[in-house]
Amino acid sequence: MLSAYPSPRLSPMPDRRSELAQYSPVARQQALILVVGFATIIAIGMLLLRLPIAAAGERALTWSEAFFISTSATTVTGLVVITPAVDLSLFGQFVVLGLMEIGGAGFISFSVILFVLIGRQVTFAGRQILRNTLGVFETFRIVPFTLTVMGFSIGIQLIGAFALWLRWRATMPDLKAFYLALFHSVSAFCNAGFDLFSGTGQNLFGYDKDGYTLTVMMALIIIGGLGILVGADIVTYYWDRRLSLHTRLTLALTLFLYVIGILIVLMDPIFEGTTFVDMSWHDRIWKAVFAVVSSRTAGLTIIPLHELGEASILTLLVSMFIGGAPASMAGGVTLSTVAVLAVTVFSTVRGNPHAVAFGRTLPLETIAKATAIMMVSILLVLVISLLLLATTQGDFLNVVFEVVSAFSNTGYSLGLTSQLDGLGRFLIAFTMFWGRLGPLTLVVMLAQRERPTYVRYPTEKIAMG
Repeated sequence: MLSAYPSPRLSPMPDRRSELAQYSPVARQQALILVVGFATIIAIGMLLLRLPIAAAGERALTWSEAFFISTSATTVTGLVVITPAVDLSLFGQFVVLGLMEIGGAGFISFSVILFVLIGRQVTFAGRQILRNTLGVFETFRIVPFTLTVMGFSIGIQLIGAFALWLRWRATMPDLKAFYLALFHSVSAFCNAGFDLFSGTGQNLFGYDKDGYTLTVMMALIIIGGLGILVGADIVTYYWDRRLSLHTRLTLALTLFLYVIGILIVLMDPIFEGTTFVDMSWHDRIWKAVFAVVSSRTAGLTIIPLHELGEASILTLLVSMFIGGAPASMAGGVTLSTVAVLAVTVFSTVRGNPHAVAFGRTLPLETIAKATAIMMVSILLVLVISLLLLATTQGDFLNVVFEVVSAFSNTGYSLGLTSQLDGLGRFLIAFTMFWGRLGPLTLVVMLAQRERPTYVRYPTEKIAMG
């Protein structure tokens, strides 16, 4: 917990909207900083990718292509309208790599590093955003903690890159192997979904059946998707033998989704899918596990998704929509939101008026916040899907899959994104932008709307069910 007491434990940020409401100007400033900050990064990335030096061939990227790729990289989504391995030069690939890193860790965290380097103080608004982004309530020593988190994140990515390099250097030059290992380590840890093997004629450079390579990449995806709070809890468990309610719910729901998802995808041939028809059980298991793990907002794929049966596609769609944990590299409505709603439903069915999990009661504010996030997210997906269905030739499942992939910042695609016109690309780009900022911005906006009041209206029941 970040406090004056010496303890390494972190705890989820409690719901204290009434206290945040006292700083409504700060709350509005936070939302504005987030939106303008990410929009500025996207604009800079677009200008860099528009340069002729960013293109691999003689034709530079169009404004539409540059804008879409910059948005996708900054929001760590991975949806593309070009083939990065073929259409981007080394400079262009480095731009994407930088955008993934900034987008994954958060531009505010990078701003903290910049301020420390030039000797400036981090503003109160900046500390508030860091507190919300990292998922902790206390602001005590938030800047040193942010630097620690950044150092840990970069260290994990370098370890992942080194592990991949040890394997890949056997089939390619050392320097090329390290660059590819670094790019895909960052992409996996940031749950970004960009790759440099699509379009090269090989899946994962021929290592798509290699258990070592797939294990390293899945480990990076899982660590990036579990988040800071869960990671700190697991690290300190050895000393205090205690896991927070947030960590227990996150790990339980993660395991449940993985098991169910893998079982359904393994049964894909039963659902008339053709992806695994000619594969051995060994290869089928590895690729099914990787597909399900990656669907939790990572988006790296080594199988043709369009050949999967509809049941498997629906499973991946649900997994994408749920996403990963808060204060992580992942997107989606987050595991916490789904866990809170599931606990509430389960408690209601059992006749318990309070939402109880692992011997703890969830606050009503937490339930209200989870409900709001879920409803707004569903509404966004429905509206964007309707607009795309009205303006494109894609069928229903393909369109919804693409929209959910964009909203959850996953990057899985059934091929629709590359066929979109200017309006379609803008809608998907907007969805990616909202998916990266929407839940956090929504929390801030909910906080600033609450006002202390002594007025209480009469209670009246309505018919339900």
